Amino acid sequence: MKFKIIFIGIFLSIGCISCSNDKVEMTSIQPSTNLVEMEAEGGETEITFTNGDWSITKVINKEGNVNIVGDIYAQNGEIIQNNKILVLEDLGKIVANWENKGFTITRETSSSLKIKLNENSTGESFTFTLVLNSGQEINVTQKKSQGYEFSNIKFNTNEEDTDSLFVQKGVTYKFNINEPQSFRFLPYDGLTIQNQSRFESLENDAFAWLERDSLMIKVPTSIYNDEIYFGREKRLYSNIWSINPHGFEEMETVTIPKGQSAFLTEIELRKRQVSYRLRLINNRTLEEKIIEGKWIEIAPTGKYSINWQE
Repeated sequence: MKFKIIFIGIFLSIGCISCSNDKVEMTSIQPSTNLVEMEAEGGETEITFTNGDWSITKVINKEGNVNIVGDIYAQNGEIIQNNKILVLEDLGKIVANWENKGFTITRETSSSLKIKLNENSTGESFTFTLVLNSGQEINVTQKKSQGYEFSNIKFNTNEEDTDSLFVQKGVTYKFNINEPQSFRFLPYDGLTIQNQSRFESLENDAFAWLERDSLMIKVPTSIYNDEIYFGREKRLYSNIWSINPHGFEEMETVTIPKGQSAFLTEIELRKRQVSYRLRLINNRTLEEKIIEGKWIEIAPTGKYSINWQE
């Protein structure tokens, strides 16, 4: 009985020591904070640890409680895994980017971690959790944006901008008649040619801040010697093609010869590319946000040719 009591005592002592070691290990990698709160505009914050004996085992999206997928990079910037469940076991970084939100988490030293958030343009708060190998969690919350107001837009021409002409084949007309006769037709009839334009930008949130079908922009009507001229023409600020009638509805008359004959129309079009710089004002901070991109227009010039075929 005496030996049994001694054995139980030793067993309980080992268990207590093990629990104590777990607690010590957890305490030894305690992050400087377990909660990061950031405004919608994004930014960067640093978290420090008492030592480097830690790793990120997963990143959880609190909306739906699912693992976040992204890219994992080594310390030298080389990508290790693409489109995988995010973990960070050593120095390096993990990245998750969407069109309207995202983050980069970088471990440059063993005892520090940098969290950088992109601007959140989702219209909702963005929350996720970093789960450490110790079981501890670092919760990150990003507020939803209060939006922007349009201030102004300016156009200019850069070296890569163009104003060029090209020709597109139109309708082919075929005849087989006994006597010559007149034929009236619309040169643009049967074609899908219209005046079409859109805005383009490499910035992810270039079109996120202004409601669709809401902002009409006065666009260039002509460019001469790199000087941009404007009329009354306005187009929707959108990356979706804006289609407008070309306005060329004049009839053309030709004389069709006796026998078999055919002709086709060739339509002259202009493709114009101009740079733009859009200025918005943040409703919360009153700071300006600049979005740069291109305005593209493809439209008939009104000129065409009639080509008879032999």
